[in-house]
Parts: sequence; C-alpha cells; structure tokens
Amino acid sequence: MHVTKSRRLLRRTVMGALAGVLAATGTTLLPGQVSAADQAANGGGPVRATKGTAKDTGVKLSTGERLERIPGTKGFRVAAADGRPATGTYAFAQADGELTVQPIGRKQPLRATTVRTDESGPGMTPYGATANQRVNFSVGGDRGRGALINLWNTSTWTRHAVESEQYAARGTATVPPGTYFATIQYDYYAETRPAYLLTKTFTVGSTTANVVFDETAAKPMGIVADDTGARRAGAAVWLTTPDGDAVGQVGGGADKIFVTPFTMSGVTVHLHDVLTKYGSSQLKPSPYRYDLVHQFKNTVPANPVVTVKTAGLAKTVTTFHAQAGRQTGRLDTWRKPADTEPFVAPQAASNVTAPGTLTEYVTPNVTFGRAFYDGENHVDLDDRTLPVGTSAGETIGRGPLQPGAGGDSERRSTQIGLYEPSSYGDADGNRGADYGALQKYRLTSRGVTLVDSAYEEGFKVYGANVPQAAAPYEFTHTTIRRGPHARLSTRLVREWTFTSSGYSSVPRQDNFLPLLDVAFDVPGLDSRNTAPAGTVRVATTVTSRWETATASLTGLEYSVDDGATWRPASAEGDITVGADDRFLSLRATGTDDSGATVRTTLIRAFGGPGSVRLPDESSGDVKISGVTVNGNNPIVVDGAYGQYPVFAKAAFTASSPAGIARGGMTLYKGSYERPDAVMRLWTVCSPANGTTASCTGDVAAAPRELADNALAGEWKVAVWAESQDGTSYAERHTARTVRVVRTTRLTTDATPEPVTKGATLTVTGRFTASDWLTGGQLGFPGQRVDLEFRKAGTTGYALVGSAVTDSTGKAAVTIKAAYDGEYRWNAGPSLILTTTRPTLTPDAIDVR
Repeated sequence: MHVTKSRRLLRRTVMGALAGVLAATGTTLLPGQVSAADQAANGGGPVRATKGTAKDTGVKLSTGERLERIPGTKGFRVAAADGRPATGTYAFAQADGELTVQPIGRKQPLRATTVRTDESGPGMTPYGATANQRVNFSVGGDRGRGALINLWNTSTWTRHAVESEQYAARGTATVPPGTYFATIQYDYYAETRPAYLLTKTFTVGSTTANVVFDETAAKPMGIVADDTGARRAGAAVWLTTPDGDAVGQVGGGADKIFVTPFTMSGVTVHLHDVLTKYGSSQLKPSPYRYDLVHQFKNTVPANPVVTVKTAGLAKTVTTFHAQAGRQTGRLDTWRKPADTEPFVAPQAASNVTAPGTLTEYVTPNVTFGRAFYDGENHVDLDDRTLPVGTSAGETIGRGPLQPGAGGDSERRSTQIGLYEPSSYGDADGNRGADYGALQKYRLTSRGVTLVDSAYEEGFKVYGANVPQAAAPYEFTHTTIRRGPHARLSTRLVREWTFTSSGYSSVPRQDNFLPLLDVAFDVPGLDSRNTAPAGTVRVATTVTSRWETATASLTGLEYSVDDGATWRPASAEGDITVGADDRFLSLRATGTDDSGATVRTTLIRAFGGPGSVRLPDESSGDVKISGVTVNGNNPIVVDGAYGQYPVFAKAAFTASSPAGIARGGMTLYKGSYERPDAVMRLWTVCSPANGTTASCTGDVAAAPRELADNALAGEWKVAVWAESQDGTSYAERHTARTVRVVRTTRLTTDATPEPVTKGATLTVTGRFTASDWLTGGQLGFPGQRVDLEFRKAGTTGYALVGSAVTDSTGKAAVTIKAAYDGEYRWNAGPSLILTTTRPTLTPDAIDVR
C-alpha cells in the first residue's frame, strides 16, 4: 500500500495525543484520573479531576470506565477499561469549559465526574449573580434513580449550580428572582429501560420555588424510516442553549427516549438515531443500518417523531474483514460538531459481523465521525460525508493487520519521548489499537538501556533523558496479541536504528524522531484475510516520518512456521502459499538516506488454506485446568425482555513456573474456525501464588443479546493463558461445553368443571418455550407430552394418556371422569436439549 506524506500528516492530526496536535482544535485532552481521595473528599458528589497533560489517555469514571476525547473532534466517548465501547447510559452537561458525566440507570447509582475541557485552569466556573431564593427540584411520583439537573436564567442564559442527590431524582439550587429553564436526565435500571430528558420553565419570585418535572408529559422521541422492519439499535439525545451549553444522554441503546415537548427560543434538541433490522442482536447483527440525525430548533413538538424516506438518504455498502474466523464488532458514529458548537459529539452504535457486508443509509450532507470496535481491537475511521444517492463503499479490517504509519515518538532537546499508539490498523490505512495487547518498549544507546517497559490496557508515554550531542539509538516496539479475537497479527515487532541530537540543521516535522514505517498490502485476500494456495504478491512500502528523508525497501521475507524460519520473497514481492499452510508471516527491512533503518515483523500476517483447521496451541509450559461455566450447569435464559440478564460465572486455573500474566475465555457456538456466534468474556486473572493464577469472567446472557432461538443448545468454551515472562502460551479451543437453554412451560386445563362422574372430560394443554426474538412464549410443536392424574388423597401421579403437540404447541385428550384429583401434562422423552424441563401447572377437578 502506498501511504502519501499528506495522508500520514492527516493521520497524525486525527490520532495525535500531543499538545501541539490538539492545539489546532483550541482544546486540550481530558485531564488525568480522578482519585478515590478526591471522590471521598467531595462526599461522593461531582468532583473535578486534577489538571492533566496533553498525553493523558482519559479520565476514570466511578464505573471504572474511561472518559476520553474522540480523536480529531471536540467530542468525547466512554470506553470500558479494556478499550471496548462501554455499555449503559450516561447523562452529561457541558458549560464554561467543564464537562460533567453521570452514569445513570445502574443498579447502584454512581458518582458524577467533572473535568475541565479548556485552558482556564482548575478553578470552578462562577455561576450567575448573588442568589437569594431556594429552588427544590423533584420528579412527579419520586421517580428516577440518581439524576443530573441543570438550570439557566432565560434572560442571560447564565448557568446556575444545582446540588443533585446521588440516590434520587431530586436537587436544590439558590438563585435570584427571574425566569428559568431547567433540565433533568435519568433512566431506570432494567433490561428495557426508558431514558428521560425532562424540561421545565418556571419563575422564581420572593419565596421558595418547588419545581416538579412531569414524566408523564414527556413523549417518545425518535427518527423512523419508511422501512417497517427497522428498529432502534442505539441513540443519543442532547440539548444546546443559546449560550453554547449542552446537556443530554448517550448510550441509550434500543430503549425509548422520552423528552418533554417545549418551546424556547435559541434552544435546540439534537437526536442521533441508529436503526437496524428487527431481531438483530449482538450475536446476530443486522445486515443494514440507518444512521440518522435531526435537530428540533426552538420547539420540541407534541409528537417528536420524525419519519424519513429511504430514497432520500445517502446509501453505501461497507465490507468488514475478519481475522480468519468470525467476529462480532460495533460500529460507533457521531455527528461532527461545527467549530461554533459546544464540546459534545454523542455517539450511537450498532453491532456488525465480520466477515460481512453492511448496507448503510445515512442522513445526507452530514459529517459523521466513526470508530469500529472488534473485541478489544479499536480502529478510528476517516470522517465521512455522503451525498443523496448511492456512493462507493469501503472495506474495514483488510489485512495484513499492522501498525499504522506515523507515530508520536519525539525528541525535544535532551529528552526522547516514546509513544506509538497506533499499534494495530488495516491495510487501507485505518489506524487503531488492541487495548488488550501487551505492549513492550525498549530504547538503547551504545549498549546502555534507557527504557525497558511493558504494559497492557491502553497506552503510556515513556521518556528518557539523553545527551544533547548526536548519538546512535535502537528502539524496539513490540505488540503481542492473544486469544481467539487475535488469530492474525499475533506479534507485531518494529525495530529501528537512528541517530539523533538535541539540535540539528535538518528541518524536522513536529520534533518527530526520524523513524521509518513499513506498510504491507496483499491484494486478493478473502473476507477472512486468508490467501489461496499458490503465488501471492506482497506490496511493501517504506516511508520516513521526516518529509526531507527518502526511504527505500531493502528486503522482504516470509515464514510459514510463525517466524521459526524465513524465506526470501522474489524481487517483485511474490511468495508461495502452500495448500496446508495455516498462517503466513512477513518481515521487511528498510533504510533512508540519513542512515536510519527499520525491520518490521508481522507474525501471522494473514491466513492460509490450512486456517480452516486450527488445533489447540501450546508453546512452553503453561497449563490450564479446572475450567467451569455456571458450576457446569446449563445457563437458563428466559424470554421476557423485562428480565435482567443472567449472570453466570466462568473460571479456570492456569499455571507456569514463571507465573501467569493474563488469560481469557470465549464461548462460541459451532466450530472454532467458523463459529455461528461468539460471546467474549472479560477475564481477570489473579495470582494465587508465584506460579498459579485463578482466572474468572462473567457471562451476561439475555434475550436481547441472543434474539435467535437457534442459538440455544451446546456452546463450547475456548480458554487461553500466557506466562509472566511472555515465553509460554497455551490455548484450548474446546476446554468445556455448556448448554445455553430456553425456559419451557406446560399448562393444563381440564373442562368442564365441575364434572359429572362418568362424563367426558377434555384435558388440554400448551407446551411453550421462551422466544428470544419477541420476548414472549412460542409454541413448541411436535413434542410428545404425557397426561398424568393424581387421585385426591394420594401422592403419586399415574399415566392416563399421551399426545403430540400441534403447530402451536397445543395438546388434548378426552377421558372419563371418575375421581376428584388433579391432572397435569408432563414432557415425554422427545424433549430436545435446547430447553429446560418445563414448568408444570396442574389443574384440579371436582367430580360429582
């Protein structure tokens, strides 16, 4: 792949984490982590983070998740600790250089976090004039669990502080007389939880004002398409004031969002709605997606639902490539705010399948920022603006998966800073990272080690003090990726040599180190990034991070045994793929006219024909034992959408003489190489002693995530673990099986009641199983059921008849009534292994 200099500079602007890069937006990065002491000192209420540097990676929320800037925007996003997109709903408020984020709708209300987003320093922003009246806020019926309340004077649009209660939707403020506009945001902890953005206009006079938000007056807000099969998959709603403040909610998922209709000059409510095919889920993503935005300016009408016609939208097809197997990822998008708009860009998301294609219908002539998450892999995509009609598609995740061109390692006088955040991207230049990977940095000079560090979960900046005079340096950056989600590019190594000084007559670009980047492109890979047997051409490009330097390729090799041995490619870049080769690795070297060199190695750069058969892996002395899921019992998932997810514990033990660094678990249905569905478990390994670790994870199963009854039945458990020294690794593809099953019910109804002795009695029943698609009960046809009778005064049931359920799950038997007692239908031996044994409901009869 050819990467132009302008392309590289653009990528640096989009992904840069340095102050000089973000200065172009007029903002700094979010500050560093809020400490537990800061939280406690504030009584659990909103706190302000300490001022951080421009290289900080975000702010830790009270959920343990991270608030981070969306690269290249004034917006933010919330990510899980391991870099995956977070789930749940968040209320936010942005004003006067401060951003407050409040997790809402949780089982236990959590604290808000406030950070500065401008250069004005750590002081609190003053609010309005001297206050002299108290205002009490509440929601009718005392509803809501923890909320964020905001208040403005409508004459000046001055924002006034509101003290919100942590465990209830209530708050207080003290303000001067005047006319005010207030908002409150909250939702409920439930599987299907509506979200609320309520507003109220009121006047403060000479006495205390009691302001009650009316939840019943709120109306569901949304954008719907003329495609009747499309349903909301994710949404975000936010409100902006004439003075540039913003409040709202993100992460609403598929739930309804209720907003109070109102009219207020200068106030705009923004809505971002993502629609997907009805019945799609995390494990069964939709083949299409509607990405829609709308603004309600000055007025939210009594029916704030907007209908759009598909024919009037932009249309494109996006292709997602996978890593040899099947992955389920998430596509996040957000409307790019204009420079004059507040610091906010709430994102909405939907699930996608890789490999697969996604037909996208998009609000035309709107610029969207985008990011793709595939497990712990995170790729930032180019902004996109599409016109009405059909546009050319793009491909995401095309291999080889490799470090992106251009990093942020730099030299400033006597300090070298090492920062290579784009450790993982695709062959089309989409840059990203694997947040679960192990990153290693090593910097040496003349035999002296200056930096030798390793870390996980995100990125850190390492620095070294060096002489001002010119000296030779060797820098190695290694990324190690493990687990079923990382079948390709399992080890990425870049080795650089260069000479650097604290001053130079050679023009530099933003003080970047004179490092070289290698880009590989392998045309002809299929959607699983796998090559057929035969000759494959590898296009390799070497570029310098200094525009004044000219770089060239000096060598290209490949390996079919994970780098144990290497073979040279032809002068044209041709390599030979054998019919049984599972994976192909690549290694290239390059230099430039300053004498700097690079060697880039991609272990398992792409798959070969043999990747359809993958045996367990073992390298070194890691041992895995004691794998359990849900106590080795079936995981029972009801069909009711109001039901909370079923949380099942999974665990295993791993050992190595060097100790265990990390491990993971994955549940999958079907074959390991080509699974039908994949559930990844966020796994934590805790040392039991110097050699052994106990690893645990949670399975969160709910109808909304499954949404396909065909996924009931046997699932397999894949487990992996790696040693502390990184030399040993083990992966078992079928460490255990577990059944994920639907609940069943078998009802009984005997009529007539009462019945005359000797008369005909009809006993009917209905055999149903929980329906993961609709959230209700579905008839269970073709099942043998037995009719049993227990005579009054006895303890045992006797078989008195049998039947086979019809297409709706119904069965019936007629019998002569003889004694008082009770009948019940029971499941016969034909009950399949995708369900529980049914809950039985006997029916008593009175024989006269």
